[in-house]
Amino acid sequence: MRRPGRREVRRDLLLWALLCLPAFLAPAVPLWWEPATGQVALLVAAAGVIALGAAVLVSREAPLAAMLLVLVLGSWNVAEGLATAQLWRLDGMTKLGPLNGLTLGTVVFSYLAGRRAADPRPATLAFAVILGTGTALALVSSSGPRPDAATTRFWVTVLSGVLLSGLLPWLIGRLVGQRAGQRAREQRLVVAQAQLRERNRIAQDMHDSLGHDLALIALRAAALEMAPDLAERHRKAAGELREAAAGTTERLRRVIGVLREDDRAPLAPPEESVAEIVDRARESGLRVELRGQESLRDRTACRVVQESLTNATKHAPGSAVTVEVLRDAGGITVTVTNQAAQTPAGRPRGGGLGLIGLRERVRLAGGTFESGPNGGGFQVVARFPCEDGAT
Repeated sequence: MRRPGRREVRRDLLLWALLCLPAFLAPAVPLWWEPATGQVALLVAAAGVIALGAAVLVSREAPLAAMLLVLVLGSWNVAEGLATAQLWRLDGMTKLGPLNGLTLGTVVFSYLAGRRAADPRPATLAFAVILGTGTALALVSSSGPRPDAATTRFWVTVLSGVLLSGLLPWLIGRLVGQRAGQRAREQRLVVAQAQLRERNRIAQDMHDSLGHDLALIALRAAALEMAPDLAERHRKAAGELREAAAGTTERLRRVIGVLREDDRAPLAPPEESVAEIVDRARESGLRVELRGQESLRDRTACRVVQESLTNATKHAPGSAVTVEVLRDAGGITVTVTNQAAQTPAGRPRGGGLGLIGLRERVRLAGGTFESGPNGGGFQVVARFPCEDGAT
């Protein structure tokens, strides 16, 4: 059972005080000047204060119990008022009646039960039993062998009170609670979507950067494997290293490469320029030539170059690669062309996920992407607008 906080306790005390006001104000009518009825009024007021306090205590953990407590006592109070009205009347107004706060409490706790209860079925069953029983008794009293008009009026009054002060506020509270729950679910959905987008963007960056680094490791191992002065056992170890790096790259693609970013916001400002990416590839043994905007720092352009170089080292090892980056008022154009493979590439791995991800990234950036064979080699052409912060 969760303990209520200080703010909730203060709210409950304020609610109890407000509901008890009618209990202390009710005897202000002639009951105070008539000792016989005044004592009864004080007892009714005290009972109402105690009942309201008990209902406030349990209203958060058991809202249905609080509603039924006040509803039953409020109905009893109506019956008592009607019975007393047969003996004492003052200017047509009953001296006892639902002025002790229970009627107002019935409205309040019915509303709170509708708003706070997670399952509406118990309250629906309770209202069905109360209204069904009251209706049956009213029909019996009005159509039996000895019709009793007073009893019929009594049950009609009780049923009207239950409908107006119980069922109607409960339905309103139920509607308000459903709307509040819907807003909370929508807020949780928005938060979950934002978290998913952030994870997808992180996964995309991991896929791009780690995949590229692993491809460079495989390239270094391939260069070492083809060294003429290397011992056979070392050549075999280099080949195994190259295959392991290539296999790890593909496993990385399968695990996180399928997650693609769904917005254009970059995870972080670009850290590398196109020239730096090309220099790293060149230091790893790749024959690559860079033309155009060498110092460009644009995340999409860097990813296009990075992924294209990775594909070249994997599918066309030993071939020369040309990277051309042009920037004008219309945006950025990146063209990466590799010649035919100089050495057998071996069994191809993967299903083109790198190019699929690259196409999606360029599309999300608002550009176009083309790739395909070109004179025995392969060419990638991406056109897209400059992103904010590109230099």
